[in-house]
Amino acid sequence: MSEQTPTTGRREVGRGAHDGRLSKGSSLIQDGPTRNRGFTLIEVMITVSIVGILAAIALPEYDQLLQRSKRAEIPLNLDGVRLVEQGYLAEWGEYTSCVLKPDDVPGRKQVPFPATMSTDMDWNELGWVPDGKVYGQYGVEAIEIDGELVSFVADGFADIDGDGNLANYQATHLVKPVLLTSNNVY
Repeated sequence: MSEQTPTTGRREVGRGAHDGRLSKGSSLIQDGPTRNRGFTLIEVMITVSIVGILAAIALPEYDQLLQRSKRAEIPLNLDGVRLVEQGYLAEWGEYTSCVLKPDDVPGRKQVPFPATMSTDMDWNELGWVPDGKVYGQYGVEAIEIDGELVSFVADGFADIDGDGNLANYQATHLVKPVLLTSNNVY
């Protein structure tokens, strides 16, 4: 049913008599044997289930990573507050206090920090306003000893995951921001 042509080495395939000859007009030229085979349903189902298992493992880890990166804003901003308080001490000879802002802990979404030149005089007097929106609530309390403001405690609170448990960072004039709550509280 198939013969090799002398010039190309290709086999001619067609419907001819069983004696090996091709009938006129019924030949096709093929480059070797071809086999059209797709994936079986079982192979596709196994692949989909493996991808599903990997996604189920990876997504919670990814969510925690996002929350951790959002919470990282708090110590960075507190370090900025700490440095500005040191500058305030150098200029005015004492530390200053700033009320907690924003009024509520923002939660899952960022909110604008309300201190501008026309609103909260304590934050403007200190000279610190974060760039853009914030995930945390910030406050500074100056500590008075013998009538002088000799130290301060700066706090940052966040509830990134919205579960009501607040992550709390704290900094002083001597200590950089430290996480006071458990590391798995966002």
